[in-house]
Amino acid sequence: MNPKTILEIPGEPCDDSNCANDSPGAQKRLLSAMLCIAGAVSAPAQSQVPEEYYFDDLPIVLSVTRLKQSLADTPASMTIIDKDMIRASGAMNIPDLLRHVPGFQVAFVTGKRASVTAHGRGDEYARDMQVTIDGRSIYDPAFGGVSWQDIGLDVDDIQRIEVVRGTNAGSYGSNSFAGVVNIITEHPAQQQGLLLKTRFGTGQNRQHYGRFADSAGKFDFRITASRSEDDGFDTRHDSASTNSFSFRGDYRADSENSFALQLGHSSGPREEGLTGSDEQPLREAYHINHYQQLRWNRQISSEEEFHLQLYHNYQKKDDHFESDVPGLGVLALGYGFDSHRYDLELQYTNRLSEQLRVVSGFGGRYESAEGVWTFGEEKQTRGQLRAFSNVEWTPQPHTVLNFGAMYEAYEGKRGLFSPRFAINQHLDTFNTLRFVAARAYRMPTLFEDNSRVYIYRASDMLPLDYFFLTQDDLEPEQITALELGYLGKFPEQGLTLDIRLFSERIRDIIPNIEDELVLGPVPIPPLDGSQSYVNDGSVVISGLELDLKFRPVPHSLIHFGYGLANANGEQLKRVRRNGPLQYLDLQESVPEQTFSLLGSYRFENGLEISSAFHYVDPMEWLYDGHFVPVRKRWDVRIGKRFRESNADIDLELIAQNIDGNEIQFYNFIDRVDPWVNISDRRIFLQARVNFH
Repeated sequence: MNPKTILEIPGEPCDDSNCANDSPGAQKRLLSAMLCIAGAVSAPAQSQVPEEYYFDDLPIVLSVTRLKQSLADTPASMTIIDKDMIRASGAMNIPDLLRHVPGFQVAFVTGKRASVTAHGRGDEYARDMQVTIDGRSIYDPAFGGVSWQDIGLDVDDIQRIEVVRGTNAGSYGSNSFAGVVNIITEHPAQQQGLLLKTRFGTGQNRQHYGRFADSAGKFDFRITASRSEDDGFDTRHDSASTNSFSFRGDYRADSENSFALQLGHSSGPREEGLTGSDEQPLREAYHINHYQQLRWNRQISSEEEFHLQLYHNYQKKDDHFESDVPGLGVLALGYGFDSHRYDLELQYTNRLSEQLRVVSGFGGRYESAEGVWTFGEEKQTRGQLRAFSNVEWTPQPHTVLNFGAMYEAYEGKRGLFSPRFAINQHLDTFNTLRFVAARAYRMPTLFEDNSRVYIYRASDMLPLDYFFLTQDDLEPEQITALELGYLGKFPEQGLTLDIRLFSERIRDIIPNIEDELVLGPVPIPPLDGSQSYVNDGSVVISGLELDLKFRPVPHSLIHFGYGLANANGEQLKRVRRNGPLQYLDLQESVPEQTFSLLGSYRFENGLEISSAFHYVDPMEWLYDGHFVPVRKRWDVRIGKRFRESNADIDLELIAQNIDGNEIQFYNFIDRVDPWVNISDRRIFLQARVNFH
């Protein structure tokens, strides 16, 4: 049989400081985690790998080239977080799920506001990652990154998450600079009935969630509503609550045409600020987010497809305050803004011959941001037009070539051409070598390009000085990436292994700097100078990533992710009024080693035990962030399912960060009022009732 034929058997469809790890304490904790996993895996069960494993294909994915491909044919390394991993992890939010991705780092700036980055170099916004939900980008055009606490998506509604580890601008354009996180939700037809979920835990953590899904003829729909509350870090003023609502409707008009509509809204107050800070005093901000998405799919044949998508994202942050500064009086400052993104895209997919498949398309985008506190009196806008194409060519049964590129034309910026070339060589049915070369860009955010934050005199709102001011015409950051990968499947051992060697050269870095030469309209001597953005920095990051999935017996799961990285480079940190420029060594911002270990076992009586351990070497978070020591986190989950005639009932006990005292993002203690985020131990009880 042709190996290529085996590899393309359809799977589940896609709808849409020095380390302290050698200390005795660390060894004991790691050993405990591994014993918990080993104990679960060695529980009574069938001793043989099920026969279907030998015939179960590598998953079919869509996120790399926009073509449905086997993992063995994709021009990138991927981590797939499926429903089994989601359940076993005990994670309650998407950033915690992404801790399992090799090379990723996650930190919480506040109790709910997370930053997710790959290969370090992250600040509170982490601007180099593209994140989509069912094809809709949720990247914030104003400040960058993702407002994870505002997306209104419960983990129970996720079918799986496909993570492309490495640049993917050839398919998704700028801002897929370091990779792509593609979140695919369940189709309403798979969720028929009513689901109610409630969770209580330490830290006044509470969530109530409800979902109803049903069908009316050719129309399937889902309605969800939730409320969550969290006291955040014990060391911070960062309590938050969020109310959210969403709707998804899928209508199949006939055998060829289908339509999907998605709507969502979330809002709530967030405590903000740092004790003793004049620039970030303790206060409360209010967030509002909503989105609308419409998609039309026309399936002309099994190999020919056309789709049209339109979406709109809106984000609003109401955040301004007054601060009584000794010697200066009462000053007014703020970080509030409104942002919009409108995006329209047309895509066509077809197989031109037995050896050749292609997907092509074009799109347009309009985004805007405004706010007197952050952008001055002017509304900032940006338009974009783009065209893309990805080609899969199989000149020989064992060789797959992928060519892909995107061209983006930006209003007021030079055009960006992002190409990728890859060769996948199938050594046999279960082993593949992969070589990839790609170039990509990261377009500056609207705030980086146009920041104009004033400090006002509160009495008459007279602009006194700049807090942020961008003066340069910024160029996009550029990355050139090379990758050598291996993907292997070992049926007798129940194991799938992905190994990636990579080298990434990044230049024209856009750092946040302190510029002492900037003077405001009425300069305040203690505050002379401003924060700004410039193109000044470069770095080379090289390393290794390993992603392993292991199912030694039925109802078991072990996932191991490991990342090793070395960085050499610097970026501008400060422009002094008198003295040389000051640079930041980027080596400290990239952790040398990261790894995660997840294991679970489900007994025949419905009891499931799982445990996860995460480790990150010391690293420095940029901009407002600090240098943090080794981070370790150990979670344990015990769940039990009860099946009744008309409902499934799930009860779960989840313990997170059993070791406690994990420091995240802020770690400034050399002052009267220390700024430090310390994650304590948390225990949760969660109940879920799914009425059929």
